Amino acid sequence: MLSALDRVYAYHAERGDHDKSARAAFWRGLRSMMIGDVGLGSGWLQRAGKHAEQTAPDSVERGYLLLPQVFMHRGKGAYEAAVEIADKAIAIGQTQDEPDLIALAGSLKGGILFRLGRIDEGYVPIDETMLLANSNRLSPVVTGVVYCEIVASCCRVLEMARAREWTAILDDWCRRNPQAKAFNGVCQVHRAEVLQLEGNWSEAFAEAERAGHGLRGTTEQTARANAAYRRGEILRLRGDYSAADAEYRLAGEGGFDPQPGLPLLRLAQGRHQEAVAMIHRALQTADDLPQKSALLPAAIEISIARDELDTAERLCGEMREIAERFGTEVLTRVADQGYGALALARGAFADAVPALIRARQYWSEFGAPYLVARLRVDIARGCTELGDLESAAMELDAAEMLFHELGAEPDLARTRTLRANRKPSGSHILTAREREVLALMAAGGSNRTIAGKLGLSPKTVNRHVENIFGKLGVSSRAAAVAKALKTNTI
Repeated sequence: MLSALDRVYAYHAERGDHDKSARAAFWRGLRSMMIGDVGLGSGWLQRAGKHAEQTAPDSVERGYLLLPQVFMHRGKGAYEAAVEIADKAIAIGQTQDEPDLIALAGSLKGGILFRLGRIDEGYVPIDETMLLANSNRLSPVVTGVVYCEIVASCCRVLEMARAREWTAILDDWCRRNPQAKAFNGVCQVHRAEVLQLEGNWSEAFAEAERAGHGLRGTTEQTARANAAYRRGEILRLRGDYSAADAEYRLAGEGGFDPQPGLPLLRLAQGRHQEAVAMIHRALQTADDLPQKSALLPAAIEISIARDELDTAERLCGEMREIAERFGTEVLTRVADQGYGALALARGAFADAVPALIRARQYWSEFGAPYLVARLRVDIARGCTELGDLESAAMELDAAEMLFHELGAEPDLARTRTLRANRKPSGSHILTAREREVLALMAAGGSNRTIAGKLGLSPKTVNRHVENIFGKLGVSSRAAAVAKALKTNTI
């Protein structure tokens, strides 16, 4: 194919046909990039641009040469400018009846609008692109390119239902076009992400390994790093922390920030301070709202584990604001999950359980067993505290079965420990921080004194004291200390 394009370009260039020379050079450049030869591809695109300068202002060739500008502006975070240029390319494609150009520009525009949080608006050009692809009006190369772009955009904003549907179509395209080595590797990484969410961890790991092998010898360093990150995620969930650490480091060396997997790994290893520093640094440097929404659930989990509930509350608020702006059910349910976990940590069990159930129902319908199992464990904790032991037992049974099938050994161990320690309650087990506060209360410390010793604000200590009273079912400091001593809470 490449040699044929070389001959086509040479033929038209020799005759001074700038329109056809520009088109041949553009496709030669795109093909080179798809097999991982980015430098050569860039050179061909520059050559195409020089020919396009000699064509009419609304020529198809000029339309195609607008696409690299869209990529450039997107890379710089200049999203509005990128959308404007994509619109110009779409307009030229419509005027010249060029479906390939309309589809390429439309898939890019839709993904950029997603990054801006304009989800419904973004689906307009994406759906038009899918109609063109499904009606067989696109060339084979463009079909693969737009599918991959759309899958990546959907994964970025957790629109996984569509991502799953289109990943299956993309996978078929990749099998029929094995020569697109780098392109196929990038697509395999997206497929691994979808497979992991579906609970097909072994297949997802194998796909990420194939992606890494397939990308060797290409210049797609970021995609290779992304494949390493995906392998690290599955290893972390299985409890192979050493191997996961190695994959995350490989991802980092390739220029891919291993977030939020690495902070969650540090949390699992008990290295809480490192986890906090990593996740908050990532949040501060997030380029856009979709990237931030991918980090917030982990940041909330880490904050709750650290008993930094005021921080978790602020992060939950940010997650809910993003969900409301995007207007998608998936992000709303992710926000529910964060809110439910926070309510659980604060002892507001009647508030926690409904939010957690809403999230579990959504992911059950999608078919994401790991997320469902994690939610079932939290629901069981809430039900136990509300005295609904039968429901708690059913939730734990279902969670344990899912964790076992997935091979999620750390979660399986925690679930079995929770089952062994499960007891009806009117007095919820205190958090580590609450036990520290209670111990200092028993020593006669005032709230201000406790705040100074623990490095907390008096307001935070007041909240901890109120939570202790609520969980122990008492109304005074003396009663709290007496009950704690009687039940060996401290």
